[in-house]
Amino acid sequence: MLRASSFLLQKSAKHYEPLIQRIVQFSPRIWDIDVDSYTEENIETLLECERMVVQTVGQERGITITLVTKIMLGVFGNVPAFDSFFKRGFGTHTFGRGSLRKIALFYQQNKEIIDTNKIYTLDFTTAQPTHRMYPKAKLIDMACFIEGDR
Repeated sequence: MLRASSFLLQKSAKHYEPLIQRIVQFSPRIWDIDVDSYTEENIETLLECERMVVQTVGQERGITITLVTKIMLGVFGNVPAFDSFFKRGFGTHTFGRGSLRKIALFYQQNKEIIDTNKIYTLDFTTAQPTHRMYPKAKLIDMACFIEGDR
């Protein structure tokens, strides 16, 4: 997630404490949002979360939308990571209401394929599959990352 140019490489884990506190205080609804529930209300919650992450991690440091969405994907699993490969593969340039609506439409158009491809997470210590599946946002992230890397 972190590249050589990231200011976060110079920080300890303690740097994330304010973000963790804000995540805990954020609307619990955020945990239940995936691309199959991108209603206008849930899209607004995602945008509020994005603003909270930017504000907490530090806009003055030039936090990128790539980092913000990687945090949101890694913590909540509710949006793809808007890195250069995803944006190229999906055909979008910005994170916002329009791109989230486009992701919802993409999911609806590809629902059968996405819903039948269930990938289970692996237990960190045993490397065995768990009962938890990757969220649909992560599946879309992976597909568009591959498409954007061509």
